[in-house]
Amino acid sequence: MSPPGTLSDLVTHFASLPDLHQSPAYTRLMHQIGWLSVGKPGSLIYYRSLGPLTVAKLQRPRQIDPEFIHHFRRRYHPLTTYIESSLAQTYSHGFVAEPFAHSTTSLLDLTLTPAQLLSSFSQKTRYNITHSLKQNLLQITSTPLNKLTSSQLSDFFSLHAEWSTRRHVVGYPPSLLHAVFPSFSTHGTLHLAYLDHIPVGTLLILTSGQVATYYAAFATPLGYHHFAPTLLTWTALLTAQDSHTIFDFGGIFDPRYPRMYKKWAGFTKFKAGFRPAVVSYPATRLLLFWK
Repeated sequence: MSPPGTLSDLVTHFASLPDLHQSPAYTRLMHQIGWLSVGKPGSLIYYRSLGPLTVAKLQRPRQIDPEFIHHFRRRYHPLTTYIESSLAQTYSHGFVAEPFAHSTTSLLDLTLTPAQLLSSFSQKTRYNITHSLKQNLLQITSTPLNKLTSSQLSDFFSLHAEWSTRRHVVGYPPSLLHAVFPSFSTHGTLHLAYLDHIPVGTLLILTSGQVATYYAAFATPLGYHHFAPTLLTWTALLTAQDSHTIFDFGGIFDPRYPRMYKKWAGFTKFKAGFRPAVVSYPATRLLLFWK
């Protein structure tokens, strides 16, 4: 495959690829946390019954088939059906609603050399990386999900538990995180940062095809002090270059939904330091009832 080239080429190339939310691994994840799926691979509708009510969502499909959506609604009688278009597809029916999947993301071109990538970052981000490397205080491990030890998993969940107690952070349901590892067992890498053998930060990367996605990251105050999040991201970029062409930062603040994303300002600023190309998806559409 030829390199994406310009930022426009990068976004166009990304839009042509299957989305993580329609991958077999993501479908396994949804099934593990209680959702069902129906439809063609690449355009699955996920649905779940909550008592007498059913909710449904079509996330970043390769194709949007209005007839199939109509058939699904008549058969399963969902109270709400959310349509989250991909970059290559749009859907204009229904009401504009807050999204399930992140509505804005940012991308890096992994076909660049490490030197080219580093030079494209902000001065502060470059400094944090080079300073951490020179200090050589952090030890980073990068392990495929299917090769993780029980100790590494324990470190990850301990970091998440500590991080979740802080104010102004976006939490992850533990049940979701526990389901991610078996679902993406051959499609992801866990990066952990240690300081004197103590875990101080982690970054979970999930992959689908040519795209590596920044999925979840946590750090302790000591980890932040030593720039662990930045060094973990740099390590993840270098690791992902072996098999992938695009790095997806997996969601940033979207001014279209300020109330929903009000807690995302901090890590949006952090991700912006890597100077990625910002991409916004079409607005999420909500269909009510089944007629």
